[in-house]
Amino acid sequence: MSPKSFLLILSLAGASAFAQSASLSSDTTVLAPSGGNVTLRAVADYEGEPGALGWSIKLPADWSLVAINGPHVPEIKPEAGAGGELEFAFTNVPAAKAEFSVIVSYPANSGSVAATSTALVRSGGKLTTLAPAPVQMRGVDSGGERRSRN
Repeated sequence: MSPKSFLLILSLAGASAFAQSASLSSDTTVLAPSGGNVTLRAVADYEGEPGALGWSIKLPADWSLVAINGPHVPEIKPEAGAGGELEFAFTNVPAAKAEFSVIVSYPANSGSVAATSTALVRSGGKLTTLAPAPVQMRGVDSGGERRSRN
């Protein structure tokens, strides 16, 4: 094997050693006209056990935190009733994957909105910011018509 091929293999192996991904999903895409709750599921996948892991979930206006649950509830988390940008951090980072759910309430007559998030992963001395796709949810009026939030 040539030295050039060996270096290429090493660089590819190093890149995969820190493969990371994050996703945010919702249990619904349609918001009831009367208001209610939505469960947002945050998942970060990575190899090994990072030195640090944090999440930030930005809620639409007038939404608030009800509860946090799941297999890996972060040790640092906002209190119930918090709104706006919710920040989470793990003091004991789970190996290979971290997953938790955030139950949030939304008001009656909510229009179409998006929840956005970022995950920060520190591994091997490198900090990586992951930006999952926004979670889109559409509001409907009591007749089933789509409501926009203009």
